[in-house]
Amino acid sequence: MASANAILSSFLIFITANFKVALPVTVTTPEQVNIPLGRTGEIPCNFYPPSYAAIYWTRRDDADGKEHVISRVGEDVTGSGFDSGNFNLTEDNALQIRYMQLKDEGRYECQVLDTNYEDDASETQVIAIVTPETAPRITWSCGDQCISQHGPSSILNLTCTSDEAKPPVKLIWTNDQGTPIEAVSSSTPNGTMLVGSSVTTSTIQYVVKRNNTLTCQAESEMIGKRSSEQRSTVKLYESVTPDEAPSVTTTCVNHCRTGIDVGTLLNLTCTSGEARPPIKLKWKNSHGSPIVTISSDVQVGSTVGTFVTTAVIQYTFKSNTTLTCQAAGLTGQMTIVQLNEMGIGTSAHRENLNGSEIDEGGFDLVTILLVAVAVAVGVVIILGIAVAVLYKKNKEYPVFQSPMFYLTNGRATVSSQEVASPTTERNLRITFEVTLTNPTSYDSETASETDSSTLAA
Repeated sequence: MASANAILSSFLIFITANFKVALPVTVTTPEQVNIPLGRTGEIPCNFYPPSYAAIYWTRRDDADGKEHVISRVGEDVTGSGFDSGNFNLTEDNALQIRYMQLKDEGRYECQVLDTNYEDDASETQVIAIVTPETAPRITWSCGDQCISQHGPSSILNLTCTSDEAKPPVKLIWTNDQGTPIEAVSSSTPNGTMLVGSSVTTSTIQYVVKRNNTLTCQAESEMIGKRSSEQRSTVKLYESVTPDEAPSVTTTCVNHCRTGIDVGTLLNLTCTSGEARPPIKLKWKNSHGSPIVTISSDVQVGSTVGTFVTTAVIQYTFKSNTTLTCQAAGLTGQMTIVQLNEMGIGTSAHRENLNGSEIDEGGFDLVTILLVAVAVAVGVVIILGIAVAVLYKKNKEYPVFQSPMFYLTNGRATVSSQEVASPTTERNLRITFEVTLTNPTSYDSETASETDSSTLAA
């Protein structure tokens, strides 16, 4: 067709040039021009013969009347569109529409008056379009049946949603082999950017039988069919294991303060990481006995196809204790909660009842006594080493009386009497003191003097 028009045009030029034949003007314009919202576009107007007396651009209104937009007569350009600054004529007489708006949509006509005052005209439909600014978004949902089954064979509802577009885009689902997936699609008017624009949604039901990658592609004549900027993917896994141990949060029901009183009622909530299938959480007390949960729930996770489990218990504080939340079937997936008068602590962090973080300082009385015993044993070992050194130096056994161990008011003292050496005629006294800083009160009246074992060669 293009070659036939070129041949015809060449023939007309030849006839006109050689035989001085005046041909009537012929005008052609595109059938449709799409201009993005807010952008500048042009409507070309081609005519032959190229000489003209005037060019008029008009727009048809709803009553099928014509509204004068812009015109050129000689070198003069006039018209309401030109005065508003929204329209202009290019050097080749194309109509330029600046900053396209919805009100600029319609049918535009280019009319050319030749030097013989013959005229011809052609119309073009102009449409304001909106192309999606971002790739489609993929969300998912899962009904009660899906959660109760929560296995690889459960059905997931996956929904792909496009950005606002005019005309609406088409959404295509494909699997990791590129095979299309049957979907239910619909376009609903949105109008937040442009009256007449639409948001398209496409939903599929998918059974995860193995690790899969699904793709949702937005297509239209405006953005092409395989634009990588309009493509979103989602990965589905047959099984997902949480990366971290469950987290524990605490709220106080009654008898609340910064620390914990006897009788304080606490709600402790254990929350798993995202998993597929959902994991079971078990609460246990310090004796390893199960604690009955007052509520347990499974919700969908932010990662497609995963679930988050929560288990809540109520506990009335009676004395210092340790509680454990265990992710069933996962080695090492547990969180230990320590309850004492100073507050609440976990293996990962410590919290006040209001959730603010506090330091993990302080030791209880049992810990202090264990440290004291360990220090005493160490001192005895050091004394033995000192005696061995003296013996090796003096070549004889020194006279060494039994060291004594004292524990009074948080101060541990190990002391020996003088050591006499007949050959060197020197007296030695070796004394070791270890001070234990203990914020917990200790009854000095219960302190006793302990005779350590006699060191003898």
